Amino acid sequence: MKILLIKPKWFIRNGLYRFVNDIKFTPLHLGIIAALSPGHDVKIVDADWEPIPYDEDFDLAGITVTTFTSQNAYAISEKFRKKGTKVVLGGVHACLLPDECLENADSIVIGEAEYAWPEVLKDAEKGELKKIYRNEKIVDMDDVPFPRRDLLNESSWISCVQITRGCPNTCRYCYLPNVPWRDFRKRSIDKVYEELKNIKQKVIFFVDDNLFVDIDYAIELFDRIAPLKKLFSIQAPTTITENKLLLSKLQKAGCFNVQMGFQTVNPQSLEWASIRQNRVDKYKDIVAELHNYDILVTAFLMFGFDTDDKSIFQAAVDMVKDVDMDDAHLYILTPYPGTEMYDQFRSEGRLLEGHDRTHFGWANAVFKPKLMTAEELERGVKDAYKQLHAHFTKQLPRKIFKRIPWLIKNPSLLLTLIKGTLGRKNVVRELE
Repeated sequence: MKILLIKPKWFIRNGLYRFVNDIKFTPLHLGIIAALSPGHDVKIVDADWEPIPYDEDFDLAGITVTTFTSQNAYAISEKFRKKGTKVVLGGVHACLLPDECLENADSIVIGEAEYAWPEVLKDAEKGELKKIYRNEKIVDMDDVPFPRRDLLNESSWISCVQITRGCPNTCRYCYLPNVPWRDFRKRSIDKVYEELKNIKQKVIFFVDDNLFVDIDYAIELFDRIAPLKKLFSIQAPTTITENKLLLSKLQKAGCFNVQMGFQTVNPQSLEWASIRQNRVDKYKDIVAELHNYDILVTAFLMFGFDTDDKSIFQAAVDMVKDVDMDDAHLYILTPYPGTEMYDQFRSEGRLLEGHDRTHFGWANAVFKPKLMTAEELERGVKDAYKQLHAHFTKQLPRKIFKRIPWLIKNPSLLLTLIKGTLGRKNVVRELE
């Protein structure tokens, strides 16, 4: 069969993820599905970087769907179905709202694809696609094939790798507690080494939700991959600085940046959102400790919790400056349809009408906050970004000077750091 795998357009230029203006974060999950399709003619399209080939004929199209890409995904599906192409939808949104997805496709996959996709292909070849394919078994990470990187648009100087899946934390704003793959699993270290060894790019972004659930595993992993001399960025919980051996191994393995979910400077908001792993009074020590190991710190901060009032924005800006963060991504609390938080806000009459799904990408208020208006929430994030833009621009020469040796060796990283920091952020679509 001729198969097309599609990731709908995700990123907004100069938006929350402004660094991706110049970096291609490739859709690894589609590369994995391609690897699970031997004997078929497979094409992968990332709509952030390339046009969708509506003029070509395909037997089967698989589309990965999130809340904020769902409308676009349904429109893509409709165009291909009109041509006679069978369409399968999968991803987070198919797990959260399966009935809605089924209305816009021939079939859906609920859960991880690895054990379900071969059955999809077998049925599609016979012209007997079922409506629903449900992966009942948690996927063993060693059963996940290496993605077909030859089909991914990996012309960027950075490459993405996944080592683990799942996270045991139960933060209220996160989608993971609502999907079947929340259980933590890890790939054998030899397989990780083999994959990294065969990737041409020197800089890696590990896309794992929380690789540090098993600290002993993480330490052993970093020891194993250190000889490869890769540089990498990784998502990490605030608790990693409690283990000095881990930080030493991180540094020696090539970690230059951690993206860390500090989430809020309001202790009441930490409690409301069930972010039990964070302590506001520890933030400064955490950043200082990571800096001791020459690791840059990117803070993730979220606004709009029921315990947040308008003072939260200036408090967050002051904290970022005081603890010497290297960068910050600011998000608005977003209740995803199909989650408990969405149902709660709906029952309380707090969901805002008139917002299409593109507003569910963490940059807009789609509900009525308790202690401010939706307009004040959006304006507060915009104003905080303005202040931080000026701050990070002023701090950039100092940050570069401290890291001249490895930045000279990695000019693409230096250029992206400069362009990403200096670029103003178009972070919020105006309320309608």
